[in-house]
Amino acid sequence: MTPSGSPAVSADPLPLLVRLAITGGRPAVLAAALALSAPGEYRLAVLAGWDWRFALIMPAVLSLYAAVAAAIAGSLPKGSTERKQANAGALIALLLALAAQVGSHLIEAGYLGKSPGVVIAVSAVPPAVAAHVLHLTAAASRLTPKAVKAVELVSAPQPAAQESLEPEPVHTPEPEPEEPEEPEPVKEPEEPSEPLTPREQTDRIVRGLYDSLGNCRPGTRHIRDALADASLPNSDGTCREARKRVELAEPHLRDLPDAIAA
Repeated sequence: MTPSGSPAVSADPLPLLVRLAITGGRPAVLAAALALSAPGEYRLAVLAGWDWRFALIMPAVLSLYAAVAAAIAGSLPKGSTERKQANAGALIALLLALAAQVGSHLIEAGYLGKSPGVVIAVSAVPPAVAAHVLHLTAAASRLTPKAVKAVELVSAPQPAAQESLEPEPVHTPEPEPEEPEEPEPVKEPEEPSEPLTPREQTDRIVRGLYDSLGNCRPGTRHIRDALADASLPNSDGTCREARKRVELAEPHLRDLPDAIAA
């Protein structure tokens, strides 16, 4: 058991027979297939006019070509152009071996005659194989360890973001402590303003009549009665002069309708 309580996973989950098949069976099958292909490749080279001593090298060329291409492909990162070219080389080697087997048996059985095309194709195999192997090794050598790691990172599938199924905890804001209320400042007694002059008292009383009479223009009688109640001078001239001063300060009062005398 792991510290988290889950069962431990085996580092090598493959059964023993599968591991033996991979490590021993695969090379054995490959060697047997190449051995069976060798006679046909040899006979095809002899039929193409090669000396038997040089024809013996033809199976080795195709077998080594397939092995080198497969080895280079296995050592390169997935998704790289060089790996694709190496895989193509391994496939071409297998196709050449297949064509050599089929061609040699067709010629020996009399279904296919020896022709200039067969001679040209067989003669072109060694230089073509050599050129492609040199190209693969040169391309593989250009991939430095940093470049290989970069290609693997780009080609590797990115893990999908896992959404958490647990609800996020709700944070309840803590109530802020109440600050003590500051006592209201004691208002100092206002200093008495300077007393109004009789003229200012008269103008204030006259201005108040416009509002008390319902936005109407007070007549001389209204002003005289209001000034008399305030024990202020209330002659007709004083009333008219006071009304003139008020309307001079507020011209719109002149347009109000005249109040009706009681």
